[in-house]
Amino acid sequence: MKKRINKLFGFTAVELLVTIVILGIVGVALAPGLGTAVQQYYIVLNSRQIVSAMSAGVDRIAREIRLIPGSAQISNIAASNFQFQYPTGTNITYSLSGTNLLRNSDVLIPNVTSLTFTYYDQTGAVTSVIANVRSVRFQVTATAPASTQGVTIQTQIFMSNTGNDYENFTSP
Repeated sequence: MKKRINKLFGFTAVELLVTIVILGIVGVALAPGLGTAVQQYYIVLNSRQIVSAMSAGVDRIAREIRLIPGSAQISNIAASNFQFQYPTGTNITYSLSGTNLLRNSDVLIPNVTSLTFTYYDQTGAVTSVIANVRSVRFQVTATAPASTQGVTIQTQIFMSNTGNDYENFTSP
């Protein structure tokens, strides 16, 4: 008598159902962690973009302030804006409008939460007299979209050709 061997291969409905249930449980357990990881990725991406924009904007401001030939070309100094005449004769104003740091009417840095200009004389003392301005320190803080942490960049620029005495200058 010959035995009959069933050569059918596959999974039973019960095995498939158990597999689907196990995958569902694993998916539910991993979903919150994956969601958080994706959110953190976008926060880091947005932060990198704002830092890049801030760095480029700060570099431009520093370069233009450094090229001011003297305090005679400065027309307005305030804590929140700075106005001067560029060597080519162009008037330049840096100011905060809403959440944008503007260079004249062009957005230089977006999502700005704070902007402060501080002006120093030859000895390093804070001054409000335009004729005595020899260096400018500015601080800008911006926040990336969907982020609660701000990024702050601060720098101090010495204007060229203004008789700065760097040896006796004391930075606050």
